[in-house]
Amino acid sequence: MKLDIHVHTRKIKSGDAPTRNIETEEFVEIIKDTDVKILAITNHNHFDLAQYEEFRDGVADNCIIWPGIELDIWENEKRAHLIVICNPINYQEFSTAVQEILEGKNPDTFTISLKETVEKFDHLDCIYIAHYFVKRPNLGDEELDILINLVENSKRILKEATNSISAGIYISHGHNSIYGSDVQDWAQYRTISKSLPELRLPVESFEQFCLLLEKDEATINTLLNKKKKENIEIAPFNNAAEIIRIDIYNDINILFGSKGTGKTDILEALSRYYNAKGYKTKVYKSNDLHLDYLYDLKGNSINYNVTDFDIDDCKDEIKFLKEVTEEQVTSINKYLLHFSVDQTNKISKKLKVKNIAQKDEKQPNRKLEEVNLIFEEFKSFQVYIKSTDELEGYIDKDLLSDLEVLMDKILNQLNQKNEERFIESKSVRLLNQLIETFINEISKKTNQPPKPTKTGFANYASNRLKIEYITQKILSNINTEIEPIIENVGSLGEKGELLCKTNLVVQNGDITDSKFSSVQKHNKSPLKEFSKKIKSIGKHIYLNNLFEKISGLNDTENIENITSLSDLLLFYKHFTINDEFYSPSNGESSMILLYKELKENKEIYLIDEPEKSLGNDYINDEIVPLLKDRALLGKKVIIATHDANIAVRTLPYNSIYRLHDKNEYFTMTGNPFSNSLTCIYDSRPEEDWKEISMKTLEGGKAAFGERGKIYGN
Repeated sequence: MKLDIHVHTRKIKSGDAPTRNIETEEFVEIIKDTDVKILAITNHNHFDLAQYEEFRDGVADNCIIWPGIELDIWENEKRAHLIVICNPINYQEFSTAVQEILEGKNPDTFTISLKETVEKFDHLDCIYIAHYFVKRPNLGDEELDILINLVENSKRILKEATNSISAGIYISHGHNSIYGSDVQDWAQYRTISKSLPELRLPVESFEQFCLLLEKDEATINTLLNKKKKENIEIAPFNNAAEIIRIDIYNDINILFGSKGTGKTDILEALSRYYNAKGYKTKVYKSNDLHLDYLYDLKGNSINYNVTDFDIDDCKDEIKFLKEVTEEQVTSINKYLLHFSVDQTNKISKKLKVKNIAQKDEKQPNRKLEEVNLIFEEFKSFQVYIKSTDELEGYIDKDLLSDLEVLMDKILNQLNQKNEERFIESKSVRLLNQLIETFINEISKKTNQPPKPTKTGFANYASNRLKIEYITQKILSNINTEIEPIIENVGSLGEKGELLCKTNLVVQNGDITDSKFSSVQKHNKSPLKEFSKKIKSIGKHIYLNNLFEKISGLNDTENIENITSLSDLLLFYKHFTINDEFYSPSNGESSMILLYKELKENKEIYLIDEPEKSLGNDYINDEIVPLLKDRALLGKKVIIATHDANIAVRTLPYNSIYRLHDKNEYFTMTGNPFSNSLTCIYDSRPEEDWKEISMKTLEGGKAAFGERGKIYGN
């Protein structure tokens, strides 16, 4: 949840921008579009009671509005700005107090001392936020000391920085600091709000916020307990004497400590614990994988078929070409032999059957196959209708009943047609066999050479036409282009989006690029040779040496491995950025793999030293926001780390510290909100979370120096 403690809604002083003015309806719409859940209206030397009530009521379901004012302070002969934010319970008294000090005064020239300010507002339960250092006009340390001595509770005084970096630097030097939008133009507020401080604990009231400032333990525990947690008992070190009992929140849980203190062992034990409960978990280790392996650039697991890309595999066609033989044309000599002998047998002369021309058997056979295919399709549909109960949920029962009756009628009719086509096909076959038998028997009895029943040219020509058709079909499918398969791998920042591109081609005899490999792990040379020979067959369909070319096809090395066009499929898989080849470094690989791990939708994330090979900017700008996003979704995020960017900037609900001291190991738990670490068995005194973190974590001071990006401590 975002917090904005410095918001202007009116142009009050002459130097204020007119774009600070905003009306209720627009204000409500803008706030609803942001993650701002607490906002203080702090106009210069002005408090508009009516506007406060309208704004408060307008966003009541989305945001808490606090009443405030930005006062011009005159102290030690200099002007400064001090924001006073009042407990909203006392907003009417606050309005009255503001009217009293401003009555008859010009906002441009109005000033008030620190003493008068405290006397007028402190009893109304206020927070004071002073412009400090580079936030001008500012209160110096001397003036702040005066304010500290005047107020009832000095923990209610904060120093306002200009941005998150400045706030973090102040915090690292022991100053309680915060910053707000100081909005100049409401048209920009949706964008500005994204960089506002974030409250990690779900503060619901002004009182809770004040107690959080005071690090009130009961309040912190109350807020922490609103987050779901599980108390877990594990034995990570194969030592029954060292049982660890820890709370794991549905949020960010950090494991930290010196090297060799067992953080990885704890993660592995947690993985076993969750797997035993039915979750599928595995500890992510940044050095275990590389992008090349994850995306299978070598194609060890690639298993594509050409049919996946709407290309016919031509399995039957390739089998036909391998087995086809030449159809023989009837020799003229056979006709000469038959007619050179006079027919003298009287019975033979009378037999007319020998003169009947044989009929074409192919046409009735095709009709029989056709009706058989239609019958099987309808039969399959009928089986589906009768065996699928779910249809009654979508189709009226009477309509289904009508459909079943209609299907029976259709199948009966198709069955009759099937019988007719079968009889027709067999009749033609029997007639031809009868004719051939009579002719052969007459020839035997009369010693007269039989008259050829057919010239054979039709079969010869049909065979060649079929070879041509099949060859052209194979060549057409071989030359079909396949669109590359593109996978988005992840962002490499300014370099662009890293993509994984899988190029697929069918070897058509012309592909010589050595980068391509066989999908089926075949030797590539025979694949190329096979396609070349198919092309050669296509060029010799009507030449005498056609079957020499077909014989050459069968002589291809490892021809038995080529049974379909899928055997000719080649691939080349690689990474690209902006359509250019790119090879990511180990660091870039680690960046993207971690990002992908966190983007995957899981209930539990177990991550071991994600910072390896990663730069601080990437961790801070990409990984930390993603970790917080997982936490907001109620996921368990458990990270073992040496990096302060992760361990500190995430402000974890739970920090688990492994301490090695005098040959003993201790487990301590705590959080940055209470700023304490307590030994789980009370065998050591409490430790300071901040001091231990800065001492133990790599880059600790730098991380604390920018920790203002997430307000909460």
